Amino acid sequence: MKLLWFKSIYPKIVAGFLLAIMPVYAAALYMNESGLASVEQEITQSLNARTNFFMRTLEQELRSTVLLMNDLSQDSDLQKLSTIAPAMSRSEYFQAINRLQGKMRLLQSSNQYVQEAKTYIPLIEKTIEQVSYEGAMPPEQMKALEEHPDRVIFEWKNKLLLGMVYPERLRNSHPPNFAIAAELSVPKMQTALLQLATGDGGAVLIGVDNSWVLTQEDGGGIGPRLAERIDLEALTSTEFSKLPYNTKVKADGANYWVSVERSAFLNADLVVYVPEAEFLGPLGKYRMIFFGLSGFSLLVVILFSGWIYSRIHQPLQRMVRAFRNIDFDSPRVELRHKHHDEFHYLYEQFNHMVKRLQVLIHEVFEQKIRSQRSELKQLQSQINPHFLYNSFFTLHQMGEMEDYENIVRFTRHLGEYFRFITRNAADEVSLKAEVGHAKAYVDIQSIRFHNRISAYWDDIPGDWEQLDVPLLILQPLIENAYEHGLEEKEADGQIRVTMAAERHVLHIIVEDNGETLTDERLQNLQSMIAISDVKGEITGLSNVHRRLRLKFGPAGGLTFSRSRLGGLRIDMTLPKQERSEMDEEQVQNTDRG
Repeated sequence: MKLLWFKSIYPKIVAGFLLAIMPVYAAALYMNESGLASVEQEITQSLNARTNFFMRTLEQELRSTVLLMNDLSQDSDLQKLSTIAPAMSRSEYFQAINRLQGKMRLLQSSNQYVQEAKTYIPLIEKTIEQVSYEGAMPPEQMKALEEHPDRVIFEWKNKLLLGMVYPERLRNSHPPNFAIAAELSVPKMQTALLQLATGDGGAVLIGVDNSWVLTQEDGGGIGPRLAERIDLEALTSTEFSKLPYNTKVKADGANYWVSVERSAFLNADLVVYVPEAEFLGPLGKYRMIFFGLSGFSLLVVILFSGWIYSRIHQPLQRMVRAFRNIDFDSPRVELRHKHHDEFHYLYEQFNHMVKRLQVLIHEVFEQKIRSQRSELKQLQSQINPHFLYNSFFTLHQMGEMEDYENIVRFTRHLGEYFRFITRNAADEVSLKAEVGHAKAYVDIQSIRFHNRISAYWDDIPGDWEQLDVPLLILQPLIENAYEHGLEEKEADGQIRVTMAAERHVLHIIVEDNGETLTDERLQNLQSMIAISDVKGEITGLSNVHRRLRLKFGPAGGLTFSRSRLGGLRIDMTLPKQERSEMDEEQVQNTDRG
């Protein structure tokens, strides 16, 4: 019976090796993942610290600028120039402008990111700068200052401005007295953002509602796209309460670690990003090496298990198959092993066992053959007393009746009969001779029973006449029909001997039309055949069956059933095959014995 693959030893060997190395690889994987998590945490903390520091520094710088602008809005010179300039003397007017220019220089120098500071006074239609003053401020810029009173930073014509108007224009009110504006230096802020970034990372400063965007380089880079993927406006206040906010974003086929810091004062978000491969590259490489090594180890385990399987399991499997293939009728099995290892010793011992088994089986067969021959001789010597008595009584009756013709026939048949069973020393005869002996027996019984019992014979198929069969295999079957099947038949008794050849098998069927066969008797006959090879009474029928099995093997023998004629049907099966060399040797040794 073929074992299922998953029940064989090979997957168990593989599973055993995997279970052995799995804790080591699990520990290595845990250490790698723990190291990765630790590095991620450290990088995240560093990124958050730099983001927070930059935003706090920028807030502080711009907050000081806004405070100076608020202080400047209360300056007396600015108040006079914006309200009573026409009433001022020429000297007072220019002195106030000079002092206001100095304050513009102070405002510009108060913050490294302020590129230019100016104040526009509508009353005199002058814009006061650090070292000069110009004409009126462009209406668009003035409008932009009026429209963003709540924003510290706003964009106007690609410029980032800080500004304020005083007073703020209310509905239907007069225009403001003056406006203060500070233009931020975009290159300096880009330089600061560039210094904030590391490696291939970057930073981007984004106004609320994306009203303005400042990146570390012209063209924007990937920063704005990352910001769009984060969806800053969708972040809840709870998330921003835990700022810096960290997340991982994928863009352009790469993963980025992103830190976001929001400034309520500036109404802006600072987004700092670093490619994941930049700080996890070596660890990722180690991870790939680990998985590659794991795959290689798995391959080694499979190959090594296959090698062990071929060196251990396959020799065992060969031995198991050899045990299964041992034929106890002819145990010719021999194993060879090319390696001088433990299996070589096992195979040698197995071969020795098989040879010893052959000797023992030979001895058992020889003893069995002798026993069968002894039984045959016993049957030959046990001439039925009733048959002798009835034969002599029939001969006596024919003598009284002076039926000399039948006396001659009868005595000739008796002579042939007794000569066959007493002088034939051979164990086997041709089927033709065996049938001739059986016909002589039937002729004797036909003279005895006159017209009470008739016999019908089929001819032997031409190519079966010379088949060697054991001695006395047909006459006991016919004798059984006379003695047990037709014993109480007063008339119209029938015995039919038919022969049917089927390819390499010949069936000789002996049946009668007796009326005394019971189901119990038929079952007893079948049981007798079933146990005849083990134990049981030695009868003519069981002896015939056992000798047929010994000659032809399991294919030969007797079977019993109820005949269509009403009596017993005995089917003798004779395969047309040569005896094995073992059987010939056993028979020859028996003959010599």
